[in-house]
Amino acid sequence: MRTMDQSANGINMLGVKIKNRSSILYLIYRSGGISRKEIANKLNLTPAAITLITTDLINEGILVESAVEQNNNRKGRKEILLDINRKKYATIGIYISTNKFQILCMDLNNIVIFEDTVFTADCHKKSSAILDKVCTILEHNLIYYDIVRTRTILGVGVSVKGIVNSRAGVSINSYNVWEDNVNVVEYIQKRMKVPAILTNNICSLAHGESFFANMEHPKDMLFIKYGPGVGAARVFYQDTLSVYDFNAIQLGHTIADPNGAICECGNRGCLETIAGYDAIERNAANILSNKLTPYLFSYTDGNTENINIKNIIKAYYDGDKLIEDILDRSIYFLSIAIKNAMCLFDPKSIILYGELFENEKFRKNLYIHLSNYSGYEKVTFSSFNLQLETQGPASTIINFFFENGGLIDTKD
Repeated sequence: MRTMDQSANGINMLGVKIKNRSSILYLIYRSGGISRKEIANKLNLTPAAITLITTDLINEGILVESAVEQNNNRKGRKEILLDINRKKYATIGIYISTNKFQILCMDLNNIVIFEDTVFTADCHKKSSAILDKVCTILEHNLIYYDIVRTRTILGVGVSVKGIVNSRAGVSINSYNVWEDNVNVVEYIQKRMKVPAILTNNICSLAHGESFFANMEHPKDMLFIKYGPGVGAARVFYQDTLSVYDFNAIQLGHTIADPNGAICECGNRGCLETIAGYDAIERNAANILSNKLTPYLFSYTDGNTENINIKNIIKAYYDGDKLIEDILDRSIYFLSIAIKNAMCLFDPKSIILYGELFENEKFRKNLYIHLSNYSGYEKVTFSSFNLQLETQGPASTIINFFFENGGLIDTKD
């Protein structure tokens, strides 16, 4: 009969084993091929322990070996490298927004197997109908692309805006995507029979940025997304890539102008009442005319209903003076918010993400404003701009797989 201490020791040893497997998988994934000797040196584990663990991972089909010729005087000698069996696995990322959802399935080489965008006008704000449509399309594509037979599905990562309890898998308040307190993870796991993770959309983007950039210390990063609102995320407390340790920051609801407009959150003068897309589009509509805004007037056929951020940024780039004034005011207050965030959180890097940063003029003017403040050199633009809406949630599943030492709960 095992004593309580023996049982506890058994649990602790299992935890150590999973942690070691996890560390090895992360290192191999980041390295893209590495020898057992290098693994032992980098992780401070014994060669015997590395051999034992990697043999298990090879037998489980998680790792594969490859031989690489060494550049030394010992002719013909080859070094054996280990890599993740990247083509064996598939991960799914889903981004659910107000009027549509996007789906992506990719392997661990980040090669897209399929992707789709589906509008949800027929099931607007109805969680059961939206999730049913998501799963139905997933089921169809997994069969059509022969994923179930040829790959191991690691799980489904889902992101949605608003307040999310990731550990419970519940969308608490999605700000009109659907009802409050929707148990997204329970629905998907029951239907798809694979692990699922739900995250706030900004946290998902931040996780994708840190994961694909191979950041070893994500807590040093502050991630800011601009458009259509302004949001941010960072890791608190732990030096980890776990998606559960990313917290959303309501940067768009910091006060920019105390005498400004009333925000939808109920406060007056939030940053989003100046820099949010709705505010920019509303301000542009108020001055639309052939005389005052000739470029925007041309792009919209003089109809305020045709005003959107894409037409506005084109008119801004082409030189509509009053449109420049609107966007420069947005840039001014956005730069102040970024500087205030630097002071509050003291990050080593700030990553900016959003479609307006694709515009050279907008990006340059923002950087000019930021250069007025100390620490502006910490600010850079995302290396994966506009790619992470679905790859972000997909990355949470890959990370979860590694974090659990390559073990998969099939949810049967």
